[in-house]
Amino acid sequence: MRPVSLMPAVLAALLLALPAPAQVPPPLPSVDLGIRELIFRPEVVSSRTPEDVWLLANGRGSANQVLRSADAGRSWQLDATASWALRKSLLAGSSITLDTLVWFTPEIGIAAGSIGARVLRTTDAGLSWQSIPLTDDLYVYAVERVGERAWLCGSSGKLFRSDDAGASWHELKDSPFNRDDRCMDMSFLSPESGWAVGMNGSVWATEDGGTSWQHVPFEQPLKYLRRVVRLTPQAAWVGGHRERYLTTDAGKTWHARPWTEDELNTPLAAARTPDGRHLITVGPVGEGVPVEQWVPFLGEAEHATSPGGDTVVALVVADQREMRLALSVSGQLVRKGPPVSQGSGVLTPLEGLVRKSPETWLGWAGEQLAASHDEGRTWFQLGRVPQTPIRALAFLKEDTVLAELGTGELLRSKDFGRLWEPSTSPLDAYDFAVASGRTASPETPFDCVLTTAPASMKLHLDNLGCFHQVEGQLSVKLSSDGAELSGKSLDNKPVKLGSKKLSRAEGERIVRELVAAATRQETPLGCDSTTKYTAILEWSCPSGHVKEGTVRFRAPGCGALTYGSATTWGSNAPGSYARALGLHQAASEEFKSASH
Repeated sequence: MRPVSLMPAVLAALLLALPAPAQVPPPLPSVDLGIRELIFRPEVVSSRTPEDVWLLANGRGSANQVLRSADAGRSWQLDATASWALRKSLLAGSSITLDTLVWFTPEIGIAAGSIGARVLRTTDAGLSWQSIPLTDDLYVYAVERVGERAWLCGSSGKLFRSDDAGASWHELKDSPFNRDDRCMDMSFLSPESGWAVGMNGSVWATEDGGTSWQHVPFEQPLKYLRRVVRLTPQAAWVGGHRERYLTTDAGKTWHARPWTEDELNTPLAAARTPDGRHLITVGPVGEGVPVEQWVPFLGEAEHATSPGGDTVVALVVADQREMRLALSVSGQLVRKGPPVSQGSGVLTPLEGLVRKSPETWLGWAGEQLAASHDEGRTWFQLGRVPQTPIRALAFLKEDTVLAELGTGELLRSKDFGRLWEPSTSPLDAYDFAVASGRTASPETPFDCVLTTAPASMKLHLDNLGCFHQVEGQLSVKLSSDGAELSGKSLDNKPVKLGSKKLSRAEGERIVRELVAAATRQETPLGCDSTTKYTAILEWSCPSGHVKEGTVRFRAPGCGALTYGSATTWGSNAPGSYARALGLHQAASEEFKSASH
């Protein structure tokens, strides 16, 4: 029998007994702080040439600004001359909403939207614009072109065609649309053959350039069609808000094609059909894949453009419905974020960073903040803190950020770190402790109400809408051996509590309910409303970490909130929460309980 060696087992035991090597954090990135954010909201993106991409954007107090990129969307600069020329041409109109910009040639382009009975046309690459009349005042939803022929349609249901690169337009008398079923989009394979879709789910085809139209059967339960893309005479896609359908037999049958998770996270790509048409697709098209199997981009037509080659510049909706630019090359995301300037080429190492989400990061170097919206691929300069050093950052709901300084002082920013001010809310220290994860059970500023006597907590309530304003309040006073409850609800038939005597335990329960509603971590509601809910929480106690204070909460009136038989609805973000609404709801429960 061969002898058995114990050395491997002994070595393994010794290795297991050794302490595990410390986890080395990844190095912090170095960023170009010369790259600056341009404070504009992108609305329309369009390629004039492969070297010149236009972005129509709205700034603070200024609409229809022209930003231009000479590097396929990586960096941008404001073109004051082009912006003034465009705005000058709009002064005669009652509305200045531009939603479409289409170039026929590098010199000739059409801009349209809600600007009265006209479109704008340039023949000198945007140095000047002329008004081209239409016979109808409509909001133009779509402009489609093939060569020098173009079509437009919109809110009135009327269709127009131009055969001279937009120099003149004539109405197509046989429009199948009307104000109830408005024309939303068109897709033409040639100057004669095209399809158009209506908002009520209708699909129409023409083989004579729009002179006459034939109905394409579409009996799917989709009421609001927004986009149509024809791939071939047989294959086409239509889409609405969340649904898409494919036909491969010229509309005889349709097949639902729900979005997959992979597709939702796939960057766009550019492709060219065998007949020379440019298409934007979801992900790159593999070599040899038939056109019929391509998945086209079905978002807003003015929200994506291909400057040339395999590059796509697109507008995407991000947090809080903010529009961001996404640049992809060969189906790979290169950058995503706001329009930014060119950088200096000098890299500065960050001293720290914090992640709001897998995509959104915020870092700092000295007093300078930098942000990334694409998982750290690209960065841009954001704002400056008035004091240093920064010890840590923490995100609250939406775009609120707290910064802890080396002195322990807290600063607050309401706009993702662009502007800062000293923290004044008694809740900020608690929220910072929770968000940073430093303390498992941090103290709240309200703790003394439950641990000392006499103490009190009062909640002021306000519900303000376009045609109403109602107010209410709830007050709890705690003594060493009892409690007193009083107040008035906001219901249509308000409950007046007078002065109701309670046990100390019952009074503490009510305070705990209010504290829980005031300290639960907020998340975006995902909706907005003209009705606003305000809750102001006051407290007072003889001793404690914070003896007295006032905290104000405010939220839009969306989300399920019930007062007696009245309920407001509107939230489209499951699990969303706002403290103002939570306090209103907690008070409502107490009023309902007291009325029985």
